[in-house]
Amino acid sequence: MATGALARAKFRSGNGRALLVRYSDAEVAVPEAAFQFEGFRAWTLSDRFPQEGRISFIDGEVIVDISQEEITTHALVRTEIVRVLASINVDEEIGLVIGDGARVVHQSAGVSNIPDTVVVSYASLESGRVAMTPRKDEPEQKIELVGAPDLVVEIVSDSSVIKDEKKLRAAYHAAGIPEYWLIDARGEAISFQILSQRRSGYVAVPVRDGWVRSNVFDREFRLRRKKDRLGMWQYRLETRGRGTQRSSRSAP
Repeated sequence: MATGALARAKFRSGNGRALLVRYSDAEVAVPEAAFQFEGFRAWTLSDRFPQEGRISFIDGEVIVDISQEEITTHALVRTEIVRVLASINVDEEIGLVIGDGARVVHQSAGVSNIPDTVVVSYASLESGRVAMTPRKDEPEQKIELVGAPDLVVEIVSDSSVIKDEKKLRAAYHAAGIPEYWLIDARGEAISFQILSQRRSGYVAVPVRDGWVRSNVFDREFRLRRKKDRLGMWQYRLETRGRGTQRSSRSAP
């Protein structure tokens, strides 16, 4: 998720306001009801929910991030992931590829979070495995994905290591999301993992010469980078080896 300091909010009652989170000149008032899943969801759907920052509910914990997003190891990575996956989707009509902004909600897994990228197939939408919540006054506008999308992507930042690698990994698995792409571009080499759903937890797909296979997209991917003429990282998501059949998901 986005870079910056995280405020992990534990329940504190008082005057209808559980916690006031401040960061620089910004502040977020977390209502008392938001420390339960349904209360948090109602807050996100209300006019009182902040329009800025990243606010998540994961396993009974409210996590607030209202700091700036890092560009070179986060935003540029997401841009390349969305560029390639969206291009594949245009050609193959898999479903929806949404880069940054789609809130994923799963009640039994106790998670409400905005991943860096979400992929949800037409099959998942048509079967009812995933539903889209309309905006109250504008039913043509959708503001939530309720259920288990086919794939989510998170890009690790300094402040989100525990959130992305542990908390969301457990929550996304509990939600039944088939693939979790976990990317860390902060070090000397990129860590690009495709985690595949198993009964006991996610398992990293084997990496061969940098290539790792996605069942959702039925091909292998490799994420590379080099410095551009300004000395900034330029990312490239390469693909190869599309199979003849994409793995399907059964309706619930």
